[in-house]
Amino acid sequence: MNTSLNDLGTKNSLRRFATILWGCCAFALSPASGQTYPLSENFWGNAEFQDRVMGSYGFHTELEPKLSEDEGSLFKELMVMLDRDLKEGRTYLKNALKPESSAALDFMLGTIELQLGNPDAAVESYKKAIKKFPNFMRAYKSAGYALTQADRWEEAAIYMVKGLELGGGDGMTYGLLGFCYLNQEKYGAALNAYSLAVAFAPDTTDWQLGLVRCLVHMEDWPKAQGYIEDLILQDPDNHELWLHQANSKLANGASNEAATNLEIVRRMGKSTVSSLTLLGDIYENQEMHGLALGAYQEALSLDEGGKAIEKANRLARSFMQYEAYEYAGRLSEFVVDRFGDQLDKDRRLAFLNLQAEVELALENSEGAAEILAKIVDEDPMNGQALVLLAKHAWQKDDFEEAAFLYERAQNLEEVASAAFLQHGQMLVQRRDYDEAARLIRRSLEIRYSPQVADYLRNIEEAIARVF
Repeated sequence: MNTSLNDLGTKNSLRRFATILWGCCAFALSPASGQTYPLSENFWGNAEFQDRVMGSYGFHTELEPKLSEDEGSLFKELMVMLDRDLKEGRTYLKNALKPESSAALDFMLGTIELQLGNPDAAVESYKKAIKKFPNFMRAYKSAGYALTQADRWEEAAIYMVKGLELGGGDGMTYGLLGFCYLNQEKYGAALNAYSLAVAFAPDTTDWQLGLVRCLVHMEDWPKAQGYIEDLILQDPDNHELWLHQANSKLANGASNEAATNLEIVRRMGKSTVSSLTLLGDIYENQEMHGLALGAYQEALSLDEGGKAIEKANRLARSFMQYEAYEYAGRLSEFVVDRFGDQLDKDRRLAFLNLQAEVELALENSEGAAEILAKIVDEDPMNGQALVLLAKHAWQKDDFEEAAFLYERAQNLEEVASAAFLQHGQMLVQRRDYDEAARLIRRSLEIRYSPQVADYLRNIEEAIARVF
């Protein structure tokens, strides 16, 4: 059973990072130095902070708009007001803005909106600033950050690239650009952006993790493995890293080590439906049926959308192939009990058929017949149930009923081959070799099997000996 983890969520940690850092200190970025000042210094009422903000405008005239003397005074008043009440400051600035106002004021309004959690409104203000001052590097970058928070990945990337073209290269911008590309599934471009982000900010875990995600999506396990190991040493409680490492180990054929990783995540209480079904598949491949069942039951308990139902059906079939009938029955019953009315008719009947197969395998033919009768009553064209009922009748030596049910099943494409074969086997038992051979030939015409072909040759040789 080959299973891989689905992609994990890539949004929340970077969104929080961008919200906290850029919501508070977009104004503190000096284009001359590319430095972002510590959050602890960025209080609106801090005089040094105000001086830095004021000093940035007009410093790099081709990239920053100027403030008039009156606008500078307004700016300082606004700072005091913002330190007291952001919403009051926003209202004050909105009322003061005029069509001819400096782009710096529109930029300021965008930053306030961003800090208040209104990224779409922030984008509109940044766009107004850009329209007034087309080379406003910080406005392009900040618009990109706001668009990222609004999940507008494609547009966000366009604005951040423009900011970078104007000379605003830094770890934050490259990192969020990588994040946008990652969400667009442009993994090569995302990898390049994250690599540059790591070059600018090598200690930022978010960018390293983004780089790992790209490599995982590209299935470049050798490169991913080294980054994953380093990150686990830095942050051993990050379950996502253990999951990525599990996939890496599985890709390298180290399934036991992958299972160890998945069990670590399980003990952290951070397992997902995908990670648990993957763990169950590893155990099943090693014929550790009880452990596989436990992992799947836990996965199904977490599964709200029924995504793992088909995988559970495949596992139950695997149990049957290994003759682990009890486990197949327990899993089938668990699925039916867990999802109840959420199961559509076909799925529910498929699991009921499975339960009947289990009962037959455990030689509880009466229990199987009871289940199968319910299935056929509800769905008279259920081929699998008809074949199983026919086999039950055959085992009871009710050959007439068995033949009748096999003939019904032979008209159903999905089970016709099996119905012809079993009907023929029943006739071999009754020494009706000619008719048995005819039916088995029909089975082979529908679905060829070397084993069945050999079986038919044996019957034909028996017929030749008799005659």
